[in-house]
Amino acid sequence: MKRRMLMAVPLIFGGLLPIAACSQALGIPAVDRPAGEADHWPGADEQLEGLDAGSVRLLFSQGSADYFAVASADQLTACLYKFEEDSSQGSVGGCGATGGSDVIVEVSTPKTKMMLVRSGADTAELEQAGWMRIHENIVVF
Repeated sequence: MKRRMLMAVPLIFGGLLPIAACSQALGIPAVDRPAGEADHWPGADEQLEGLDAGSVRLLFSQGSADYFAVASADQLTACLYKFEEDSSQGSVGGCGATGGSDVIVEVSTPKTKMMLVRSGADTAELEQAGWMRIHENIVVF
């Protein structure tokens, strides 16, 4: 009987390890929390092609701008989108690999410069260069 109990414990923990490792690899805690009312995707459904619509999370709102994160089902890709109510361009965004780099994706247009960064990312050099961390996962210029 003891032998079976000891065998079951590694199987239980072994089953949970890939889930925890995947979540940590993403580096965006908001994606791990349950979706709320504010987490409704404001863009076109086509923008979510290849991504997990259930992972859409509103990260930050500032003035008329809302910043959303979304990830792929395997959490190997994460995206940052900025939607502005008063903008004719609708949204600006981009996606990048969630590997080991602190910066997941940098989006740069004539009017918007932003980065999606992993939680705990060292952004001191970016901030010295004029970037500002507005959320634990968002840096803007």
